[in-house]
Amino acid sequence: MATPTPMKHAPSQQGRTPSATAQGRTPSQLAAATPPVSTPFSNAAQAAFSPRGQRSPQHVKKSPATSGLLGQPNMGALNFDSPSTAAAMGALGMGNGFDVGLDGMGGLETLTAAFASEDEKLRRLDAILKMLNEKKGFVSDAGIERLAQRLGMELLSEEQTTPDGRKTKTLTIAGSAVAMDIVLENNIVLSATLSYHGNASSVAPYIEEASDILLRDLQLKKDQSPLTKTLDDFAANFERLALLDKLSIVPGLDCHEALVGIFSSLERLHSWDIEQAKRAPDNAGKPDPVIDSLVMCQKNGKPVMNARGRVGLALQYWKHRRFSNRPARKDETYGRIWSILLGCAAIDGIGLPPVRVSKDWISSDIILKQEATGADGQQQNVLDWQEPDNVSLPPSEENKDAGMELLQADLSTTRVPRVMFTATFDHPLILPQNDWARLYALAGVEPPPTTADFGQAPPTFDALFFPLPSGAKQDPSEARTISQTANVNTYDEQGNLIQRTHRNSLYIYKPIYSQEVTEMPFAHPRQLIDMLPLLRQYAFLSTLLQTSFKNDGDPIKPSEESKDATVSSKTTTVKDQLADFLADNAADDGHKQDMNLDVILWVHPAPHMQVVFPMGSSTANISFRILGGGTVEITAENILDVNGQRRKKTITREILATALERLENLGEWAEWVRTRVV
Repeated sequence: MATPTPMKHAPSQQGRTPSATAQGRTPSQLAAATPPVSTPFSNAAQAAFSPRGQRSPQHVKKSPATSGLLGQPNMGALNFDSPSTAAAMGALGMGNGFDVGLDGMGGLETLTAAFASEDEKLRRLDAILKMLNEKKGFVSDAGIERLAQRLGMELLSEEQTTPDGRKTKTLTIAGSAVAMDIVLENNIVLSATLSYHGNASSVAPYIEEASDILLRDLQLKKDQSPLTKTLDDFAANFERLALLDKLSIVPGLDCHEALVGIFSSLERLHSWDIEQAKRAPDNAGKPDPVIDSLVMCQKNGKPVMNARGRVGLALQYWKHRRFSNRPARKDETYGRIWSILLGCAAIDGIGLPPVRVSKDWISSDIILKQEATGADGQQQNVLDWQEPDNVSLPPSEENKDAGMELLQADLSTTRVPRVMFTATFDHPLILPQNDWARLYALAGVEPPPTTADFGQAPPTFDALFFPLPSGAKQDPSEARTISQTANVNTYDEQGNLIQRTHRNSLYIYKPIYSQEVTEMPFAHPRQLIDMLPLLRQYAFLSTLLQTSFKNDGDPIKPSEESKDATVSSKTTTVKDQLADFLADNAADDGHKQDMNLDVILWVHPAPHMQVVFPMGSSTANISFRILGGGTVEITAENILDVNGQRRKKTITREILATALERLENLGEWAEWVRTRVV
């Protein structure tokens, strides 16, 4: 048996290595510690020529290429053999004879264009670096070792010989509180075991579940080749554990324990929600899966630990086809979940709340004895949230750089960790500018700077949700149309299967400036619960748009009652529509539409749509809005009353809204209306 081979790595714990604190490193620096990587701009000499170099007016003013223009006697220092000098002179419109005159002011336009071109190069560089960063390598001895180095974890390698003569290698990736032993034979993982060495007893019950997930991420699936088995899933899960490990401070803070404490409180609240839902008369006789879905999508969410192939804590709050109890298969998106992944990160700014550790974020009684009265006159329960104490770090030389002073309510100060809670949204949501700012206000933090803060127009809702094809340009002030043609299978009132061909058109007549939210800090789980109505509102809007107008990216598959067969979509401008109109009159495209569905989208003061489609000999025109919590309210329609006479007394606006909430597809909903209301 060979002797273990230690591997050299970066520090594995924030504020724990004396040499690190002696050098004055901050916790965020330690958390991001990785082995040195050779890049074109990884040293001071090369950084001077980095494409990300400073381009402020002061920098340009001191540039040798501009000193002559400013009357400074530095032109003699120019090296005309230098490519950078020649490029600068060319950008300024300067020839070999320095022919700069009043007519040469056009050179400044060339310089501006050069800077714009440089920005485009930087964007492309960012895209390349992001693409390379997403690739974690393949499952192998070397691949796992490189991943451990990248995460800054300690690594121990040991080769062994089994009694039957086979050679195996055991890789131990260790941090301060967690360690993982991976046994490989010929670069194929045989076993993987995660262990926890911390002092928090509440963490231990969840380690085995996490270990099973990590093992599945490493093992070959049926009919999978070792040459194609990547580390992507394993890296995404293990990185969460490694980050929590590096941010933990011993003694004082265990980030694993902090998240388990939040899970315990939210699980207690979820159990109370389930109990209340089962007692409600409207839910009598409903199966448990339906009750569970109702609580997750209408109450305070569903906390899960190590679920759906993801290590860590998540709060699930929305589900596609939430009224169905049909279980989802692995190979389909039916029933996909929207959730908030909870984690920790280093505090890198001011005014951000530090992490706290407690299992009693909410009282054991869940609600206050005194009930509040809502705007509708109904009695509403008030949750009895608690305020745990801050984590107070003991005075220690090792923890000197790992903490910060915090002023408490009694005006005394205490030293707290430079660590905060984070909420990562899966799936990311696109919110209009005002609702995006409101989401950060609910978390009690300032929103991050946007392009508007730098004098640029923010992105629009349609550009974020329906990205333009590569190379295409769209004036945000110009109206935009997103069109889709699809075959829709649906059922008539007698239960007979029918197929319709729809041409759906989404019209956006004015720019809706928006932002995509992916991650944000928070201080208390109460803030997450307060966010849920807003998150559900836009989760349902995104579902309607995706099922009705989008077929690229990760489309949601239709229900069993209505399956999309052939689907095609395109984005058009007003000019494109005119060209299509002329083309349609010049030649038949061979596709006959049974129905045209036209939709207009607004988002202020709440997301709402106007839907127009043929209905018998007339045209249906229905407007609805999506309220907080993802419920639908019909605000206007012309289909229920004809000349003062009711079409069907059994169909009301409330039933129309309920049908849309259940179908979650505008095409299916239009077919339902056409077959039920006439």
